[in-house]
Amino acid sequence: MSVINKVLKDLDRRGQQPFSKNAASSAVERRGSHRFGLWLLASLIVITLALVFFWWQSSDDDVMTVTESEAADMPLTQERVEPLVDSSAFTVPTERAETEKTSLREQTSIDQNNLASVVVSEPKAVEEEPKLTADNSSEGAEPSGEFSKQPVQLSPTEIAEQHIEKAQKAQQQGRLTSAEEHWRKALAVTPDNKNVRKKLAALQFGRNKVSQALTTLEAGFKRDPSDFEFRLLSARILEKEARPAAALSLLKQATPSATNYPDYVQKKALLAQEMGDYQTAANTYQLLIVAEPAQGRWYLGKALAQQEFAPQTALASYEEALTRITHRPTVEFINQQIALLEASEPAGEQ
Repeated sequence: MSVINKVLKDLDRRGQQPFSKNAASSAVERRGSHRFGLWLLASLIVITLALVFFWWQSSDDDVMTVTESEAADMPLTQERVEPLVDSSAFTVPTERAETEKTSLREQTSIDQNNLASVVVSEPKAVEEEPKLTADNSSEGAEPSGEFSKQPVQLSPTEIAEQHIEKAQKAQQQGRLTSAEEHWRKALAVTPDNKNVRKKLAALQFGRNKVSQALTTLEAGFKRDPSDFEFRLLSARILEKEARPAAALSLLKQATPSATNYPDYVQKKALLAQEMGDYQTAANTYQLLIVAEPAQGRWYLGKALAQQEFAPQTALASYEEALTRITHRPTVEFINQQIALLEASEPAGEQ
């Protein structure tokens, strides 16, 4: 009873009777709305599942359609690419041909459901090169396209020409150190090249490398004692360096023909007269008189040298020079010397 009383009291507070029509209708409405919500949820779930099923089915049909169309388009057998080689040149073994046919059948028997994920690769045609026989090995052989470096052996003359060209170019550009180096290399491979030796010595002397220039020239006349040009060049360098005694000593070591080397003999006579070696000077001028008897200057040089140690002999040389020289100042000088010699002769006899 107490429980019923409590319920009644509670209903009184809410303003409703315990078993009134309003209460019953509210209970029925609450129960009906609950069922309606459940049905609505179930319907949504069913609709969602149906949509998912239809979407999946349609995608599967599309895949099948694509694969079937691709399978229909693809050839069941693959074309074999034949190499452009005469079949009579070589033949393929029977076992190998059967193996290739079997592999082709296996490739075409792939399930159509997996054709979309299969990449078909056509077999590459292998061209076999026909073997070269002894008859066509030289005619039918083609270059392989590979380049191989083969060393080229240059002759010493060719190497020297390369260095000469570089030396001349460097010297024109003012790169004297590089030019000298190339002249050295050219001379090293062709030591008997006299022109290269002279060029190197001239460059060294021009760069104030006197000792090196003299060494270069000395090596030249030692290699060929019959060539007096390097001795003459050395003597001229020594003379310019104020060393006339050394120059005369170098020239006295050889006595070339005055006909072939008049400059050498003349330089030797002048240096001898300058250094007071009058006997050597007179003898050297005599060589020039023999080579060129019409030149009055050689008689004049001999007379000047003889006047220092044999005045009476010098008088005859002056007279020979007077008959060949027409230069007025020189003629006047010769007449003066003759007068002196004639004046001194009686005094000498007394």
